[in-house]
Amino acid sequence: MKYLILVALFLSGCSQTTVHLYSRYLSDAQIKEINKELVEADFTVKVNQLTFPASITQSSLTYSPIINDRNAVNKVINAMSNIAWDIHHTSMLFTDNHWYKEDSIALMLVPSGVEPQAQTHQQDWANVYTSQNCELDLTIHLKQKGQYKILNAQNLPINHDYATGKWNISVFPYLELRAKNSDWGFFFELSNKVKTDQIGEVHLSELTPMNNYLVLAGCTFVHGIRL
Repeated sequence: MKYLILVALFLSGCSQTTVHLYSRYLSDAQIKEINKELVEADFTVKVNQLTFPASITQSSLTYSPIINDRNAVNKVINAMSNIAWDIHHTSMLFTDNHWYKEDSIALMLVPSGVEPQAQTHQQDWANVYTSQNCELDLTIHLKQKGQYKILNAQNLPINHDYATGKWNISVFPYLELRAKNSDWGFFFELSNKVKTDQIGEVHLSELTPMNNYLVLAGCTFVHGIRL
């Protein structure tokens, strides 16, 4: 499995600098407040749910060297200070495998008590996982808002009552999938590991079923990000 997080952000014909807001750990209320402050400071805001670069542990800002407004970085820092967000680190052009080109700024905000690299928060596990070590071709989609889908090789929900529902991590490292109006669900143990191949290192997040569920045919599920 080979995943490469590569973000290339291009703008043309627009005088406003775009701020790409990484909102993975932010509440809807926080996103709304931050968006309002940046728009009032004359920025265009684009919100994403991307995972944070591996080196990010505190609120940080990465910017393009080609910015129309040379004071844009300071304006973002001041705007965030107005609503009690301190930016601890700034860098130009790229952070790890995240690249920022043209007239753009990446704003990665880390709320108090959150450790982006600890992989213990529910948001960290919202990804698409593919089946391993079994004959079935299945994927589990864990969505940011807490919904899940189990899909077959044709990318359609499997023919089962538990194909869709809610997921949560009440106590790390255990994850539960529970269908609507059901008193029973699938339970998984969560784990992380780093594997090395001929290209480099890959960070793997694994969902291992805690029982031999017939529907899942003994599969484990993996999501990989190349470091």
